[in-house]
Amino acid sequence: MFLLQLQSVTPLSIKANHTSPDGISIQNITLTFIPTTLVSGCRVSILIKLNKNTTTLLDGGLNYCNLYKLLSASGLSSAIGFVELTNEWACLGYGLVKCK
Repeated sequence: MFLLQLQSVTPLSIKANHTSPDGISIQNITLTFIPTTLVSGCRVSILIKLNKNTTTLLDGGLNYCNLYKLLSASGLSSAIGFVELTNEWACLGYGLVKCK
């Protein structure tokens, strides 16, 4: 079971917690929206901390999948003008992603 709990929302950030199916691992997820020169556009930066102490970097795409699930659940990925631009350099593990 994928448990994502919203903690706070501001015009420039979203904070949520993701709990693993076994309830042992908790990830603190922070999305920061950075305005761009594109009309109504922004860049999203994400930081995921595991159990509040460790930042995960190479995780087989788990961070990417969590971000994608959050964007999908919010409806943002279906919004007019939404474009996803990422690669292995910007998102470690992106090349290994197999989101379920």
